[in-house]
Amino acid sequence: MWYFALAHNTPKVKEVLDLLISLSLINSTPYPPEAKFDDHLRRLVASPKEALTELSRMDFDAAGLLHKMLSGYATLRKFYNLRDEAVALEKGEPKNNAIVRKIDAASALMAVIASSDDNIRGGLYDEEREAVVSVDFLLALLGEAMVFVNQTDYTITVAQIDVLLKAIEDLQTVGTRIYSACAEFLQAVVGSGQGLKGSSPTDMLRKTTSSGSSSFSMVGSSMLASSQLMHSVRSSGVLVTGNIKRGWDWRDGISASTNGDDLLRILRHGLAKDLAKAWLNEADNRM
Repeated sequence: MWYFALAHNTPKVKEVLDLLISLSLINSTPYPPEAKFDDHLRRLVASPKEALTELSRMDFDAAGLLHKMLSGYATLRKFYNLRDEAVALEKGEPKNNAIVRKIDAASALMAVIASSDDNIRGGLYDEEREAVVSVDFLLALLGEAMVFVNQTDYTITVAQIDVLLKAIEDLQTVGTRIYSACAEFLQAVVGSGQGLKGSSPTDMLRKTTSSGSSSFSMVGSSMLASSQLMHSVRSSGVLVTGNIKRGWDWRDGISASTNGDDLLRILRHGLAKDLAKAWLNEADNRM
């Protein structure tokens, strides 16, 4: 990614980041693990300002390209890190701390969802908007948002409800090709979470792209068409395996047969309740 940016090869930079995001979503955990970072990615994620300043001295335009393209992936990693932070903490942590962390995690995820929805605003696909996060990931990202909807410990904000409802509406009015791509990727994510046979990250992606009827608009054609990238993933030894410790896994509350339509229906029902609670709270505050 670093060298593609120096070559001003925007499509290749996006390919790499799409691959990292897709594998993160399929595992519902940051990919690659920090222990497997190379030097460039470690600096870009841990100290982006310092790393991009260094790059700008070599090539200012390359630094600007990476700054823009990396934001979606970095924000998704932030969401997962906030979600999983409690796992490493001692038991007995104050409940308020957990709620604050959940609120921060929700804010990070909403930013990624808004970016993924950017190319289909109003239900019309517009590639020229150049969203940082591919629309193919939108259903899976909405799945991650399920744990913030219709909760008893806190209520998401009206602005966040608006982000989710817009994304749902755009998905349900966009063309079949785009929705099918999102739904197909969602099935890979759901299947991986259920622990099905052949549900490793590369197995799930290979399964959905090996079929001649695959409808992935980016994940299936642009990103995974790069044999060099897939070879790197298979041979790098950084696939996420073993017992992954998560703060929560949104897939625990669904079945292996849950599809995109089911997911959107559940979200709409929960968001209606959240919006009603938000209106009641607003009315109570005015009294």
